Amino acid sequence: MNARNNKKVLGSLPTFVGLFLLILPVFAHAHIKWFVEFDITDPPRSVMDWIDQPYVIGLFILSIAGVVLACIMDSFWCKTFGKFDLISSFFAHHEDVSLNIARIGTGIFFVGIWLVGGVILTPELLSDSWFIPYIQLIIAIAVLFSRTLIIAGMGILALYGYAVYQYGIFHVLDYLTFVGLAIYLILTAFKTSQLESYRLPILYGSLVFAFLWSAIEKLAFPYWFYPFIERYPFLTMGFDNDFFITSAAFVEFTLFFLLLMGNNGIIVIALLTNLLITTGNIYFGKIDAIGHFPVNFVLLIMLINGPVPMKSLFFDHRCKPYSSAVTVGLVFVITMVIIIALYYGLHWLLYGMSKA
Repeated sequence: MNARNNKKVLGSLPTFVGLFLLILPVFAHAHIKWFVEFDITDPPRSVMDWIDQPYVIGLFILSIAGVVLACIMDSFWCKTFGKFDLISSFFAHHEDVSLNIARIGTGIFFVGIWLVGGVILTPELLSDSWFIPYIQLIIAIAVLFSRTLIIAGMGILALYGYAVYQYGIFHVLDYLTFVGLAIYLILTAFKTSQLESYRLPILYGSLVFAFLWSAIEKLAFPYWFYPFIERYPFLTMGFDNDFFITSAAFVEFTLFFLLLMGNNGIIVIALLTNLLITTGNIYFGKIDAIGHFPVNFVLLIMLINGPVPMKSLFFDHRCKPYSSAVTVGLVFVITMVIIIALYYGLHWLLYGMSKA
């Protein structure tokens, strides 16, 4: 579809751009491993190959600008209205609301995959091992009682460990959210304020890391996404496939970085991200809905709780907008470099030298 045809269909450039900006985040959160065949041992596209694309530097600059602008707006919001805390505002007499969401969500999810059968944790981690359904059912039952939450957490870690054994650590790092959820449930069993204070940072961090890892996957293995785009050609809206996939990678990385480092803005981003993932379920069906369900209820927990103590490492506690923006912008660049280096370095260590 050329630009002239696009104009005829969409009527105007603003409409075109608006739809592109709507569909792009939806695609960014689609988990490609659930829909196409792939080989994790294939060499990834070299870093220089995708950096040399003429639009990558522009996307990188836009991402930094977006992070800085979001940080400034977030800090002004914080400075003007203070910390927006849904727990204290709406759930003052229900301190365990986040834990209850985690317990209910975990129970529903594991009953669901137990009924589906043949999977370990997600739709593409397949296994016909006889003990997997029993562990899933034990987890679903264990979350019903506060004293057995540690059993539920250990069960999730056991399933994740078995997935690592079957598929390798590189394959399952973008499912690290399950590790964070397991630790969250386990630490709940220890009634000490120090241990309990680590629950949310670990849960938040595991979710964000999983999606940062998934974003780099789009840069390293864009050809995994070609069959998916062929199946849903409307997604690209006539844009070049590589440009669309690369743009989605930067959108995903930026959104989830802000989700971890944000102040009050984390509430807006958590809500927006949850809505985008839910919209993706309409496009991509029940496999996407089942696979993303743990992400949905973890995002709900983030929406309710707002920022966690780790954000104070990067945000000025007095909500100074410009100093915070510079710091977070720098952290964004460093984080992207580290995740890229970790992704390519681990792949090289496990599967050998990548082709240039």
